[in-house]
Amino acid sequence: MPDNLNSNALQQYAARFTTTVLNDVYRAQDVITGAGLLKLTPVRQVNLGILNRLFEEWKNNAAAFRSPYFDFSNEDVKNALEEFMNTASQHIAVKRADLEPLLSDSVKEALKLLLSPASYFEEKIRATPDSEFTHEKAEQLVKYTHIHRGLAEAMLGRLTDSSSNSVYQTQAVSWLYELKDNPDLIDDTDQFLVQFSDIFPINLNELKVVESKVAQASVKHESKSFFDSAFTELEPATAKSGIPRAEPASALISEIVAKTHASERDSLNNRFKVELPKPTEDKSYGSVPVKVESIAGSIPLGQRFMFVNQLFSKNSDHFEKAIYELDTVKSFQEAENLIWHRYASKYAWDVNGEAVTALLAIVKRKFS
Repeated sequence: MPDNLNSNALQQYAARFTTTVLNDVYRAQDVITGAGLLKLTPVRQVNLGILNRLFEEWKNNAAAFRSPYFDFSNEDVKNALEEFMNTASQHIAVKRADLEPLLSDSVKEALKLLLSPASYFEEKIRATPDSEFTHEKAEQLVKYTHIHRGLAEAMLGRLTDSSSNSVYQTQAVSWLYELKDNPDLIDDTDQFLVQFSDIFPINLNELKVVESKVAQASVKHESKSFFDSAFTELEPATAKSGIPRAEPASALISEIVAKTHASERDSLNNRFKVELPKPTEDKSYGSVPVKVESIAGSIPLGQRFMFVNQLFSKNSDHFEKAIYELDTVKSFQEAENLIWHRYASKYAWDVNGEAVTALLAIVKRKFS
C-alpha cells in the first residue's frame, strides 16, 4: 500500500463522489437526519467520518454554551445541560450545503485510511496540540474506525498493557510502526474499493503517487446522545447505502476489482481526457480551437444553449457569471475546483453527462 497519495486526484474523486451522493439524497428532501447519515453511503467508514465530525462540533457547541456568569459545576446545571445536548443530538437535520464539506472530507480521509493506514493513524495520533496519546483518544480512534480496525484496537491494547492512562505521542507512533505491517491487523482493500466504485468509479493508478517521483522529491447520566446509540444501529448488515442499488454478484465484484487495479479506461482523467491533435495536424477540435484565449469566446451558440439549459437551470445570467469566473482563474486545477465544488453541487449536475464533459473539454483547452 502506498505511503503517499496524489492530493489532486484525491480531491477530484472526493468531489465527484460527493456530488453523486448528494444529488440522489437531496432529490426528494431538504435535510437529512442522523438515521439517514448512518446509511448515507455504502462505505461505512465514510459515514463514521461524518458522525465523528458532527460529534466534535456537538462537543464544541456544548463548551461554547458555558458562561463565566453561571455555575456550570452545579450538579443540576450539569445534568440539565447534558440532557439538553443529548436531546439536541437526537434531532440532527443537515442541509446539503452543510453536509457537502463534511462528506467530501470524510471520503478523502476514508481513502487515506484504506490506502495509507500508517500515515492516517499517525495524523490522528498527532492531531491534538498536547504531546500525549491518552486512553480516551485511543478509544475514540477505535470507535470511529471501521477499515483496518484491527490496527486501532492493537494501539489501544498496547496502551492498556502499558498500565498507563497516557503515553507520549512519539511512543504511540513507535507502536504504530511496529504494528503496521502485521497482515492480521490490515483488511483486504478490494471489498472497500468495490463499495467506493458502487458510487463513482475509482482508479488506483491515479490516486497513487509514482514511486520514482516520491524518491526524487525525497457517560453516567441515564439519557444517551445520538452519538452513543448510533453504533448499536450501525452494524455491517444494516449500514447500507440510502441510495437504492443492486448488490453486485461475486463475478461482478471480481470484474470491478480487476478493472480498479488494471484498467486505464475507468481513469478519472481519461473520463474527461481531450485527445489533442499532433502539432503537424489541423489546429482545431470540431469548431473549437485547441488552444483558446478565453472560454467565453470559444463556446459555439449551440453549446451555449446546451450549457444554459442543462447546467445552469436555463438562467443565462448564472451561465455568464460562471464562465467569467472560469476565465479569471490561473490554472486548470483552480477551474476544476470551481466546477466540482461550486457549480456541480449548486446545480446538481450529472457529472457523467454530455454537457459537463463538453464544458470540461473547452476549459481544459484554455490551459493546455
